[in-house]
Amino acid sequence: MNNSTHLFGENRTRLGHETQEWSVWVSGMDDIHDRQTLGGALNLANELNASFAQMRFNSTSEYDPVMYAVVLHHGYAWTVQTEHAHGLDCGVPACGPCSSKRPAPAAG
Repeated sequence: MNNSTHLFGENRTRLGHETQEWSVWVSGMDDIHDRQTLGGALNLANELNASFAQMRFNSTSEYDPVMYAVVLHHGYAWTVQTEHAHGLDCGVPACGPCSSKRPAPAAG
């Protein structure tokens, strides 16, 4: 990631693939891990960030890389607030404003 990369805001940078609904991007390594659901992406990001924090606490060098795991939604860094600011469905199943706009599930 360079200095002109913006995770949030009007001119945010797409880091992943537009066609992949949920994924996790790892800074420093620039890896992307696709996930099927928001919950899966959040779980992976949580696990990775906890591991990265432990690595940082154990670090003996100021030159060790600092890494973060960021949830992506259609390739963009995701937060509920960011999606709402862009007028997009945040993907949270229990989000009142977003769920009221979603199509009703088909009767099974």
